[in-house]
Amino acid sequence: MPDYQKVYRLLRYGQNLLAVQATVGSREGGDFVRVRLLVDTGSSFTILPVQALQNLGYDTRNPLRRQELVTGQGRIYVPVINVSWFNCVGQLIENFEIVAHDIPPNIRIDRLLGMNFLTRFQTVISVANAKIRYQ
Repeated sequence: MPDYQKVYRLLRYGQNLLAVQATVGSREGGDFVRVRLLVDTGSSFTILPVQALQNLGYDTRNPLRRQELVTGQGRIYVPVINVSWFNCVGQLIENFEIVAHDIPPNIRIDRLLGMNFLTRFQTVISVANAKIRYQ
């Protein structure tokens, strides 16, 4: 069993949800945006709003590829783009794939931190303590 060394506190969101702060770098490297993301182990992908990515200089109309997502409204195909860098809970990833998709605005959170981030590290989430740990 691994000894998890790095521990970060998660933000409580609503009654049973957890969130994190993350930073995304611009395409040209000089600018960045901070976002609040819901930790979602049910989402395969990290998802950010289309406009935020466009404001950072990313072209969501010409993505790396289109990814099928299954939503409450059915199946949709959304752009996948490569961001220059993504920093969350002490982990910096360069050339990280992000899904550009707008979630309904009544959810007062910027978007989702998905499994494509969480599985890169030996991550353990403690829901009771609102902490995330990894080696």
